[in-house]
Amino acid sequence: MDRIDKILSHHGFGSRKDVKKLLRDERVTVNGKFVYDSGFQLDIEKDVVCVDDEEIKLQHDVYIMMNKCQNVVCANKDGEHQTVFDLLDESLRHKFLGGDLHCMGRLDIDTEGLLILTTDGKLTHRLLSPKTHAPKTYAVGLRDSLTEEEKQKYSEKFSKGFWIDREGNEEGFDAQPSEIQFTVRNEELGIRNEE
Repeated sequence: MDRIDKILSHHGFGSRKDVKKLLRDERVTVNGKFVYDSGFQLDIEKDVVCVDDEEIKLQHDVYIMMNKCQNVVCANKDGEHQTVFDLLDESLRHKFLGGDLHCMGRLDIDTEGLLILTTDGKLTHRLLSPKTHAPKTYAVGLRDSLTEEEKQKYSEKFSKGFWIDREGNEEGFDAQPSEIQFTVRNEELGIRNEE
């Protein structure tokens, strides 16, 4: 149970003061009856809330799968580049009961692939914490071919984990042990070697 002013505010209807005005102006109903008290307790699982006769889909947490494209950064704001949040529909650009929408992990600007955005901090921690060892798969296209000896060298290095130096504003970190599988050639991925 949560207060109706908090719920509507977190679902994009302005500040709690704005929601109080909506209530006073008889624009909000719960289960078909007008509500005037901003402290009215609402069960988002059971109650039907309408604003201006339009039912509002109430939810605690939000889960979004996005196919992130290149040249877009995984950040809330960036003065130079478009962000994944800029790609979202306007209806998703507000606070939710579960908290702020955030990226579950990060893909670099020149990387594309599955990105999950959510308000569910517990799920994010469970999937990203090194302690849980949740597997992740990355497909990487290489500009140059590797010899079998080079492939073996890289496989051994990745299997032990290694240190990645600081870059720009990013801190350095230990990359956890991982497995490399050399399975696809660049031509099969549609990647052309550029001279």
